Amino acid sequence: MNNINVSADHLECINEQLVLLAIDTSHLAMALQAVQVDCAISGGVISAVIMALSDNAATSEDLADQLDGMLSAPQTEVTRHG
Repeated sequence: MNNINVSADHLECINEQLVLLAIDTSHLAMALQAVQVDCAISGGVISAVIMALSDNAATSEDLADQLDGMLSAPQTEVTRHG
């Protein structure tokens, strides 16, 4: 496994971007729910896009939560012997 040094500030910035991405994606999904179409095919496409956006928003939220957990965890250094 490779170790990469990254500052906590940089990780905080990434975390904020993930949160904003989740919010924007959720808003896009909600906006699409307001679209009314008469064509079943178009309705199916819109439904599929809504589901994909919702899944992406959930994934972004999960990643942000994981990163937040890493940032709030106490800092420890582990040395591996092998």
